[in-house]
Amino acid sequence: MPSSQWRFGPFRLDPDHACLWCEAQASVLPPKIFAVLFYLVTHPDRLVTKEELLEAVWPKTAVSDAVVRVAIGALRKVLGDTAHQPRYIATMSRRGYRFLAPVTEHSAVVPEPVELALPVTLQIPTGESPSTLETLPRVGLASFPEAGPPLEAERRYLTVLFCYLLDSTPLAGNRDPEDFREIVRAYHHTCAEVIRQFDGYVAQYLSDGLLVYFGYPLAHEDDAQRAVWTGLGILDAINPRNTRLALTPEERIAVQVGIHTGVVVLGDVGEGVRQEPLALGETLNIAARLHHLAVPNTLVISAVTYQLIEGYFTCEALGEQALPGLVQPMRVYRVLQASEVQSRLEVAATRGLTPLVGRAPEVGLLVERWARVKEGMGQVVVLAGEAGIGKSRLVQVLKAHVAGEAHICLECRGSPYYQHTVWYPIIELFQRWLQWRPGEMPGAALAKLEALLAQAWLTPDEAVPLVAELVALPLPPERYPLRALLPEQQRQRTLDMLLALVEGLAEQQPVLLIVEDLHWVDPSTLELLVRLID
Repeated sequence: MPSSQWRFGPFRLDPDHACLWCEAQASVLPPKIFAVLFYLVTHPDRLVTKEELLEAVWPKTAVSDAVVRVAIGALRKVLGDTAHQPRYIATMSRRGYRFLAPVTEHSAVVPEPVELALPVTLQIPTGESPSTLETLPRVGLASFPEAGPPLEAERRYLTVLFCYLLDSTPLAGNRDPEDFREIVRAYHHTCAEVIRQFDGYVAQYLSDGLLVYFGYPLAHEDDAQRAVWTGLGILDAINPRNTRLALTPEERIAVQVGIHTGVVVLGDVGEGVRQEPLALGETLNIAARLHHLAVPNTLVISAVTYQLIEGYFTCEALGEQALPGLVQPMRVYRVLQASEVQSRLEVAATRGLTPLVGRAPEVGLLVERWARVKEGMGQVVVLAGEAGIGKSRLVQVLKAHVAGEAHICLECRGSPYYQHTVWYPIIELFQRWLQWRPGEMPGAALAKLEALLAQAWLTPDEAVPLVAELVALPLPPERYPLRALLPEQQRQRTLDMLLALVEGLAEQQPVLLIVEDLHWVDPSTLELLVRLID
């Protein structure tokens, strides 16, 4: 019977069998990777943004841009394409992708399938990192399933988050089903925005809950931290969502979040096009039961997860608690907030560090440069090298050296979670400096900000609104009336103000400015550093 197929170069895309033909050779693609290729081929010679691909291939699923990059990399292997000299898929920097080859659609009579042993050339990342490759098995055309080959079950080490919508049953009873659906959609959307930011994967959407994996499809060394950051982010986002939904006090949304880390067996479940990856094992059961121990709008974690995030967050021990279905009680903790600690070195420093060995020349260079700073000559030092060789430890040694001297230390860092957030390192620095977070009373923070700017001899009327805009600090309109600036004007004035602030402080005392993880800094912060160095 006639069937639409698409040709480009030597390839023929057969959507009926989820198959890519290259002359007489066929490759069976995993469902999502085939869907990415199908979308690009059917939208040729135009920019397809990452957001458009995520919405088309992973609708209502919180996944990160990394999943798209993995799919594109896998497709390039199949097509024999390269990112540097693309013939088929071109990467448009920071925007998306464009399918370059001419595409023709035609109808073909598809014969009855025959048994052929066809080699599969596709290799896709399925291990603990994108560099791990697994070759798919050889399959015959007659055995092609509608949704492609299932994911082989594998053991994975995951951190699992379960978020439960409290009292959803009474809410559903008091509301028209359409109104209740909008509330649940808003709840899912709010959670998904936070989950995507930290590379979580929503395995299941339920009317009153979400099941989220950290460590699948891509594993990170800090998946437990990402899960806790996500849980805190969801808690922070719930109250603003209640305000936007205009819910009565009795109907306001509240959630309970539980997190546990452990080994699972993960593979596809379901039939046909309804196949989805699902993890099984005690880890999921524990995460789903932990949320019962959380009072509304709080986050509870297991002792296993606590060991992985200890020091990065402030936690309250809840002792040993009995969980349904478990014979032995489990020690659990309530996560209160993020701590001031920002690196593994700072966590280790609380327990005591071993002596630094073999770095005398580097330490001597840093100390000598600091001596020049005290003499009035600005200095710039870049510490570069592979992870784990001691860059942060050298910075810690310098901080200890100058601790007894009069100086001002400004310390900020890039973050993989916020590398596309404008001014994030500067915002985080000001929030720590002012000891203030959005949602808190602004009075004390405003007084600290005015004192800081006065110390640097900056005019408060000009500088305070610029900093307040960065950190979302509310200002009294009678003291600081609203000024309408174009975005580029706002950006340039902010740059000038930050440079003047550092210069003004340096005229008072020597300033030690530390920027960690420079490779994750956003372009605006990087421009500030370049201008500061110039």
